[in-house]
Amino acid sequence: MSRIYTRGGDDGYTWCSRSRRRVPKTHPCIEFVGALDEAEAALGLARSLMRPGDDELAGILLELEDMLFRVGFAFSTGKACITNQDLERVEVMIDSLSSEIEPVFTMNPGYPAAAAVSLARAVTRRAERRYWACLEALGEQGELDRLAGRILNRVSDLLYVVQLLAAKQHGDRPPRATCSGLKGEAAKRGQNSSLRRHEG
Repeated sequence: MSRIYTRGGDDGYTWCSRSRRRVPKTHPCIEFVGALDEAEAALGLARSLMRPGDDELAGILLELEDMLFRVGFAFSTGKACITNQDLERVEVMIDSLSSEIEPVFTMNPGYPAAAAVSLARAVTRRAERRYWACLEALGEQGELDRLAGRILNRVSDLLYVVQLLAAKQHGDRPPRATCSGLKGEAAKRGQNSSLRRHEG
């Protein structure tokens, strides 16, 4: 294996494959690449926490992680590493799985895998925002770029569905988030869930 460190970024600059030049590490495109890396890592963490019986959901997470890598390859190289079929595939999964959950705002789940999926969803949303900021900074936006943005958006939508479904499958009913806050049984349920996590 070649040496891991290169010292090439010690001056606060790094190579940007998209613009083919060295840019500050604070450049919007470098921020996007970093956020995408975090999203991929968060998906891997969520998948590692899935229990027996979660095989279908774990498979979805692996597929989405692969898709995010391909979004990154397309961004860096301009090659068609993603297609409209990827977007359609994610939308089909959203439509299929949505019938099994009630789309509501809830507190984050107590089931560790579902909570990790929630984190992956939030990080993917951030990667999407960083992506559009990068394209704005570059002043360019081709059809492949727009497709990548749509895929990032739909991946986070699918992760929302997966987080609710994973919680449901394990009998985890996170309290709803409301303007008036936690009350009654919902508050007790949340406290008990928290205690179980700490005692476990």
